[in-house]
Order: sequence, then C-alpha cells, then structure tokens
Amino acid sequence: MLLELSNDESRVLKDAVDSALHRLLEEIAQASQGEFREALRQRYERLAALQHRLEPIVESDQLYA
Repeated sequence: MLLELSNDESRVLKDAVDSALHRLLEEIAQASQGEFREALRQRYERLAALQHRLEPIVESDQLYA
C-alpha cells in the first residue's frame, strides 16, 4: 500500500507518532508485568519504526509515498 502525503501532512503525522510514543512510554512504565505490558511494548516498537522512517522525509521536505 502506498500513501502520498504533503509536507504538512507528513509533519502532522510525525508529530502524532512522536506524541503517541511519549504516551506509550508512560503507559509501559505504569503497566504491571504481563500480556498488556508486552502488547504496549510491541505497539511502541511498531510506532518507533514508523517514526524512524518518517524522520528523513520530514527533515528533507520531500513529498513521499
């Protein structure tokens, strides 16, 4: 699947991912051990990978898909 975003849309998406990662870290810290905490960690890892992919694109002001 391809998703085309404008520069502004890519910045908004990166900001949303950054915010979600911050909230997830707080939730992980407060969660007791178990399946819920592991699910939060997996979600964090997926979002962190997405954040990593967005960083060079947002910084370079390119349009991307």
